[in-house]
This record gives sequence, C-alpha cells and structure tokens, in this order.
Amino acid sequence: MNRKVWSKLVVLITFTLLFGLVYATPQYSQDTAQPCIICHPQTLKELGPAGEYYKEKGTLEGYGELPREVRKVLGGECTVCHAQLKPNPKPRSLEGGPTSPNHRFELKHGGGQFWCFACHDPTNRDKLRLVDGTTIDFEDSILLCSQCHAVVYDDWKKRIHGKWMGSWKEGKPAEICVDCHNPHDPVFGKLVPEPAPEKPPSSPTFENYNIYALLVLLASLALAIFSVWK
Repeated sequence: MNRKVWSKLVVLITFTLLFGLVYATPQYSQDTAQPCIICHPQTLKELGPAGEYYKEKGTLEGYGELPREVRKVLGGECTVCHAQLKPNPKPRSLEGGPTSPNHRFELKHGGGQFWCFACHDPTNRDKLRLVDGTTIDFEDSILLCSQCHAVVYDDWKKRIHGKWMGSWKEGKPAEICVDCHNPHDPVFGKLVPEPAPEKPPSSPTFENYNIYALLVLLASLALAIFSVWK
C-alpha cells in the first residue's frame, strides 16, 4: 500500500474518531431514548439547566417536580428547550413523546378536547395565553381558569371556594387553582374519608352519688326555707 493510500486511510480514521467523539450519544439519551435537546438546549457542547441537574444527580428524576421558582433561577423554564422547537398546533396524543424533564403527566383536562395551546402560548412557552390572545404569567393562571370556570371563580372571589388568609374584608388568597388542582388532570381522585372520632372514655363512677345528691338537695332546700323565713 503506497504512501498516498495510507495518508487517506489515516485521515479517514481520524475523522471517524473525531466525529464519533463530538456526536457521541449521551448516556441518558441511550438509557431513556430522550432527545439530546433535553440536556443540550443550545448546543451539544453546552449543558442546559436539565443537563447540569443530570450531571449532579445522575438522573433527571425529580427535575420536573422542582418548584417553579427554583427552575426559574436555574434557567430551566419552558423556552429553554422549546425555543428551538417549531410549534405544532395539531392536537395529538402525548403518549410516546418526550417525558423528561417536565412532561411527566397525562393531559386529561377538558375531557380529551384540550391541547397544550389551549392554555400555553405557542411562541413563548413561559407564558399562558387567554382566549383573546393576551399573554399572562403562570402566577396569574387563575385568570385563565376563570374563562371556563366562571362560577367557581366567583365563589373563589367571595372566599367560598379555596383558601384565604386574613379577614373577610381584607383577606388575601393563600392558594389559587393550581395549588390544589393539577392543571393537566384537575379532577380529584377518590378521597378516603378520615376515620370516625373515637368515643370518649366514660366518666369515672362516683360512689354513693345518689346519697350525696340528696344531701346537697336537702341542704339547698333548707337554705332556701331559712332565707325566706328570716
């Protein structure tokens, strides 16, 4: 084999090795069949918030359940991944789609008639969208809920539904809809009632109670007669 052929072979082997190293499938993607964008939302050389979480924990279990305030500090909002994904407005089953790190749910809201964009803004996933196109923050999600649940929303404003703190006139909401209801599956499951209260123990018996009661009654009667006679 001449020198020219050897040179081409070396270049080919080197290129193959480098290509394999650069585009090696991450272990998490191998184990879970999840797309690389979950951990590398910007570039393959840069870890995103979920990737940093996986690097520290060795798993993405629990990342989606972190409080939103924590994920916001980490930069792990929806747009981190969805900025590079073209919105697909067609309602479809989520079964078999990416479930990590934030999509661990079944969409059961609206009796199967709802799709993600019934609530989420398709261009900015860090916002919710009202029916008139107005975008709102997640913290104001009760305005979104009120569009369909006007009666419950009215009860909430009147402090009948939900939990409020403070006085009737100056009360502040301690909870909003999503604090109690899962927005993707809002119907409560079967509730197990608390056990019935236990019967209190019987009062201790008082020996010769009837005799003492009679004596007290006679003494009271004697005092009453004496006060009238005097």
